[in-house]
Amino acid sequence: MTVDLPPNALPDLELGRRFILTCAVPGDVFQCGVTGSHDYGFSSPDSDLDLKGVFVAPTRALLGLHRPGDAVERLTEFEGLECDLSLTEVGRALALLLAGNGNMIERLLSPFQLYESPEIEELQALARGAASRRFIRHYQGFFRGMCREHEREPVPRAKSLLYAYRVALTGVHLLRTGELEADLRRLAPLYGYDDALSLIRIKVEGAEKGAVSQEIDALHRAAWPRLEADLQAALEHSPLPADPPNEVACEAWLVELRRRRL
Repeated sequence: MTVDLPPNALPDLELGRRFILTCAVPGDVFQCGVTGSHDYGFSSPDSDLDLKGVFVAPTRALLGLHRPGDAVERLTEFEGLECDLSLTEVGRALALLLAGNGNMIERLLSPFQLYESPEIEELQALARGAASRRFIRHYQGFFRGMCREHEREPVPRAKSLLYAYRVALTGVHLLRTGELEADLRRLAPLYGYDDALSLIRIKVEGAEKGAVSQEIDALHRAAWPRLEADLQAALEHSPLPADPPNEVACEAWLVELRRRRL
């Protein structure tokens, strides 16, 4: 079984670029990828546009007394679509990447990128080279958090069930292969969770916060212990190094980037 999304389920990158132009950023927006349900393969017709990226603060501003902030957050409706923007200053972004922050590697390696440049390709290569077993903390914690969030919902929703599958299997795949894959339509059959494909269909043909029956809910919640065990097994048998091997390369790239922008 496969799940194909309709053409209008693809993210509107041009709208995203127009939206970012309206946002106050203390520097240049350097990279921005679409994450969320568009990236995960289960966007609904009313899904918002999740924009996560990196900005570069002016080097001179970093040398002065008052450093600019290292994060930008904006959530608002733009041209009839809810846009959720999160930007991190490049120095902070690299530090989080090296610490094993899954949000950083996912935004950098999203297949839906708003901008292209040789510098972005260099940053993406650094992100791939930073894959290590440190990412287990992010994916285990995120998975457990999604399970708790689902349990707190007044009615069971397909979205939170899908997020639990997605985050666990993205973590499993990264730890087992060193590759970032966020599309649940690929991950689910690859790791033997074909039941998730029918849940994806419910989500993409319904509403962003659509509910599911108690029977469907019970079926997918029963997969949680196996997903958690798969994450632990992926860690125990991971070929990845314990720590990122390219911290020196990341710092050298950052220094050169700042030097060129002085």
